Amino acid sequence: MSTTPWQGRDDGPGAIHTRWHHMVYAGQKETGEEAQSLAVLGFDSHEGTIRSQGRPGAAEGPHRLRHALAQLAFHGANVVHDRGDIEVDGHHLEEAQAEAGRRIAEAVRDHRMTLVLGGGHETSYAGYLGLAASGRLDGVRTWGVVSFDTHLGTAQEPQATATTVFDQIARAERKAGREFRYVALGISETDNTRARFENAGRIGARYLKDTQLREAELPEAEAWLEERLADLEVIYLSVDLDVLPGETAPGVSAPATLGVPLFVVERLARRVARTGKVAVLDVVGLVPRLDLDERTARAGARLIHWITADGFERPAADASSETARPLLAERQRHLDSGTAGPGGTTATTQPVTGQPVTQAAQGTGTAAAR
Repeated sequence: MSTTPWQGRDDGPGAIHTRWHHMVYAGQKETGEEAQSLAVLGFDSHEGTIRSQGRPGAAEGPHRLRHALAQLAFHGANVVHDRGDIEVDGHHLEEAQAEAGRRIAEAVRDHRMTLVLGGGHETSYAGYLGLAASGRLDGVRTWGVVSFDTHLGTAQEPQATATTVFDQIARAERKAGREFRYVALGISETDNTRARFENAGRIGARYLKDTQLREAELPEAEAWLEERLADLEVIYLSVDLDVLPGETAPGVSAPATLGVPLFVVERLARRVARTGKVAVLDVVGLVPRLDLDERTARAGARLIHWITADGFERPAADASSETARPLLAERQRHLDSGTAGPGGTTATTQPVTGQPVTQAAQGTGTAAAR
């Protein structure tokens, strides 16, 4: 029996000491306020990566991303609801994507934002199925995916892979009669064939290459991105961790020889989040067995933290007391209703297995197996 990844240090009682793992425990109790909260699901898959001849191991990514995220300080008021994982049975990727789509659709209907942890980039097609099935795109004229990735997801293959995902979405959206935009940032010319670039042009993709995303060019990149976000009514934000430099993100199937600096990815992703249009965020590509010093998992957790911070309009950690006071009070209310008070324990329902979880108010937050 393994322990939950949602565990981390506990600096003391009360909302001023809150970390992500505290808010996940608070979110294990339904309060009727889910519409203002964050849902988390995992897609435990590397089948798409295997099919595209990459190194496997991304199926373990959701667990490690949760653990890296659990340890970060939390400065908002909304709780976090972990809605479990979807696993691929053998090589049955398409069936798992369909099941994940059903689960993600429920989360999108119930929550303000849904975070899907991959898994390879085939995770994004599961996320798309969920977004489409949720009804969030009904009546929408123009929506899009903003993808941070070294690779164009426009390969055309006999079966679905990690590199066919945005071509699949574009074809599905043509049938649905909606205008779909694919915006990609960080594309490596050396990692994409002419065929992928031609197909990107065919589906109307807009992209910036990794060589165009140095810190010195950040103002131009921000203006370029703002222009493409302006008329999107709903956004699916996708971050493949292989977009980062190899020294920042060694734990991916194909570490980048150049990549886009973490600072640049963070700045641009936060601008997307601040539109208030992000319905689904996925973070994919982590291969824990290749991750030196957990660098990649930590970078992914940092990006999740800042994207959701801006998406939920969380204040800075050092915001004025006047700004922080009502948020602290709201956070304390969630903590009191979902976890133990000082000196005690509380039993809640573990979201993945449905088994009781007992968490000490003072300690590491260790809980029963996921």
